[in-house]
Amino acid sequence: MSGPTRRAAIPVILLTGYLGAGKTSLLNHLLRHPDARIGVIVNDFGDLNIDAGLVVGQVDEPLSISGGCVCCLTDDSELEDALVAMTNPKLRLDAIIVEASGFAEPLTLARMITRMGHHRFHLGGVIDVVDATMYFDTVDTSNLPPLRFAATTLVLVNKLDQVPAADRDNTVEAVRARVHERNPRVIVIGTHHARLDPTLIFDPGEGERDPLRSCSDAGDDPIQPELPIRELLRQAYAEAAADEFGDDEIDAESLPHRHAQSVTVTGSGPVDPDAVMDFVEDLPPGVYRVKGTVLAAVGSCRRSFDVQAVGPNVYVAEAARPVPKTPSLSAGNGDRPDADSVLVAIGEDFDTEAVEATLTAALNVDDAGRTDRSERFLHHVRLHT
Repeated sequence: MSGPTRRAAIPVILLTGYLGAGKTSLLNHLLRHPDARIGVIVNDFGDLNIDAGLVVGQVDEPLSISGGCVCCLTDDSELEDALVAMTNPKLRLDAIIVEASGFAEPLTLARMITRMGHHRFHLGGVIDVVDATMYFDTVDTSNLPPLRFAATTLVLVNKLDQVPAADRDNTVEAVRARVHERNPRVIVIGTHHARLDPTLIFDPGEGERDPLRSCSDAGDDPIQPELPIRELLRQAYAEAAADEFGDDEIDAESLPHRHAQSVTVTGSGPVDPDAVMDFVEDLPPGVYRVKGTVLAAVGSCRRSFDVQAVGPNVYVAEAARPVPKTPSLSAGNGDRPDADSVLVAIGEDFDTEAVEATLTAALNVDDAGRTDRSERFLHHVRLHT
């Protein structure tokens, strides 16, 4: 069984896209979340990474890996060393974002992160940002859809503000159709100024609330406050809004962005492992990620597992801690007051009732379904060990 103080693995989110598509704008937007603590690694060509100077974070200046595309470097130890350093509990990070070179191959990077993880960190998604005005001139230029979408979990069709309003929906649909030719499981969202709900991608403030990420080896060191340059970033967003809406007084926070949906389901007693894995290995349309902790029968014991899924990427680990005992929120739990398991599904425009019904059935089974069928959980645990 797992030790009582093992820290949860930190999600690593790969941010890819061609030059000028809006990767840095998205990164800065995510970093502006008031509760987020994000580690940042920026990679690009040249001996000096100019983009690193455009990024602001609440923890420290971004770590820059220069000299070539990180997925083509003969020695990738610099990336692994940086990722391992960011798992330090003193940093209390919610997520690590790797902003890759515009020439990086998402599939190669995803494999690198998975190989390096070993339960210290895990792949938390691959986001590809494309320019709505240049997609078919830069990204998609051949008869076959780009291979990069085989590893992508979320595509942002950015800069829609530069497309005539009457053409925006058709532009997103044209990109979505091509992406889905390669990978029908990818969620495609239209944005401008790369704004979307950060909760679609990671859990802001999770590191602050997680006692295991601030345990005794973290000491009493205060968390470093956000950098003063963040105020300049707010002003930059306000100026961008003024350019689009013609209002010099518009606040950056009033810029429109896409909001995520979520469904939370709890359960008592051991879950049906096959039903849980069937769900996370083939997420319903519109569901981007799933997170939570589930109780399962393993031999004569009961053990808790952390379950994470982003697109086709599934991560399972021995739970660092049991599910907090809270009143049940799911249908079908009757008057049982405590939760042994909880799963949260997050996405855009999905059938919330169907998802809730499926997860409720998976997390609440009769005694006949509580035999040891945990091998699929254990298989994923071994994959990352």
